[in-house]
Amino acid sequence: MNSRIGQSRSTLVSDFETTTDKDDCRVWAWGVCSVWDTSLVELGNSIESFIRRCTNENATIYFHNLAFDGMFILDYIMKHGFVHVDRNPKNGEFSTLISDKGKFYSITVRWDNGILTEFRDSLKKLPMSVSNIAISFNLDEIKGSIDYDKYRPVGHKLTDAEKDYIINDVTIVAKALRVQLEEGMLKLTVGSDSLKQFKDGIGKKQFSRLFPQLPLPMDAEIRLAYRGGFTYADERTRGRIVGPGKAYDVNSLYPSVMYDSVLPYDHPRFTRGKPEMTEAYPLFITSITFTAELKPGHIPCIQVKGSPYFVGTEYQRSIPEPVTMFCTNVDLDLWCEHYDMDILSYNGAWQFKGLQGIFNDYIDYWSNIKKTETGGLRTIAKLHLNSLYGKFATNPNVTGKIPYLQNGVVHLALGPEDQRAPVYTAMGVFITAYARDRTIRAAQANYGSFLYADTDSLHLQTLDAPAGLTVDDHELGAWKHEYSFKRALFARAKAYTVQFEDEALLTHIAGLPDTVAKDVGFADYFNGKVFSGKLQPKRVSGGVVLEDVGFTLNKLINQ
Repeated sequence: MNSRIGQSRSTLVSDFETTTDKDDCRVWAWGVCSVWDTSLVELGNSIESFIRRCTNENATIYFHNLAFDGMFILDYIMKHGFVHVDRNPKNGEFSTLISDKGKFYSITVRWDNGILTEFRDSLKKLPMSVSNIAISFNLDEIKGSIDYDKYRPVGHKLTDAEKDYIINDVTIVAKALRVQLEEGMLKLTVGSDSLKQFKDGIGKKQFSRLFPQLPLPMDAEIRLAYRGGFTYADERTRGRIVGPGKAYDVNSLYPSVMYDSVLPYDHPRFTRGKPEMTEAYPLFITSITFTAELKPGHIPCIQVKGSPYFVGTEYQRSIPEPVTMFCTNVDLDLWCEHYDMDILSYNGAWQFKGLQGIFNDYIDYWSNIKKTETGGLRTIAKLHLNSLYGKFATNPNVTGKIPYLQNGVVHLALGPEDQRAPVYTAMGVFITAYARDRTIRAAQANYGSFLYADTDSLHLQTLDAPAGLTVDDHELGAWKHEYSFKRALFARAKAYTVQFEDEALLTHIAGLPDTVAKDVGFADYFNGKVFSGKLQPKRVSGGVVLEDVGFTLNKLINQ
């Protein structure tokens, strides 16, 4: 499928190189590469020359992390009198699509001469680093490096090494985007692309029949049962050095439960009291008021959010006072197996019709491409397989943030409330529930050796085959042996270090860049070591600088 974004617009990829001094924050270099002819690259050394380039032609310009580069654009245009409008900007106006969480999707500017530029975030299309894009798409180019902190005065003349670095970065993203756009992936995000692919496959009429738009109040109740993946460091071994063992990952966890599970469709019906599962309505989402005590030898799996009495990120062993929560029948069955539950009341339920195989054609198609193709098409297949389920649960509250200038610095303020129709939240609710269920049951089957789980992976303290799991490198839903380890330390959810037989270390700590995490060893968890290199964006006059805020590791063990 050959498609191009608006034949009247050029499609380009750009990148800024910026100073790191908060008192001298500016663009010292930029590059622009044509998506359709990556031999066409232009370079400049100031934001002014970049803006002049933009006013030459109507264009869609992608930045890989618009939240960073876009602040320099907003700083410039707002200081030059451009006015923010909700949509359809006229000359001298601009509009933005920025979420309430500060995620940038687009900035659209109508320049004084009538030329239109839409800046988009390629990170929403290619959710990986530039380095990983080059690897995943089997590109000849590789991500380079330069001295980011070196002082470069206004009007700095780019060196050959700097030119090569910038050209490389924009070319990598442009080549990958071209593959996506040629496959008809024209939406702002890969999730939206995947939803369109699925709708086109089954037909819009069938999609509307299966997944009708539900009223917002009903959607809001259903959404209360929506939860993420299961990530847990077992309390028996948390904070201790353990091993040896093995790590396993599920082959395409979410696509596998989408393939195998009975999933909701059509309009639900409301029932009071305790819901009864029937052949016509085999699924439900219910509100229950309960207390619970974890059974001996079982893994905790209930988190209580929004309560002053519980830490919302921890899985509770004891819930002695009544709490009220929404859950699916999948969750409830699991909770009753792991806890002694005293359900004080059923507060009503939404019952759903169920169907197996809704996504099978879609998954078969992209799974076959993933198996038979390499490079860009294989990466696109993986993105489509993993991005669809979340789109069903898109929040209908799309209240965004609006930029404003204060003391010469761009800030973001919450705009007027805005809502859109939901997709079909119950689908996302049940897919994630089945996924948690599969991971938790796999961990429980290996309770004696279980160390750690993260959504679709397990670490076990044994070199024997895992109990009750199908181990295969390729079978959909089977567990792939990812690696064996000599020693490991699991500090908490999303914070661990493993050591291999060759003594090499692998550390993953959420929020800590890989460039810093590679230097973390076992002793560092206990000695209060402070690492530098954790960068946090700070908005200043001119744009954004990245400040090194440091990272103290001993806080992990103390939690």
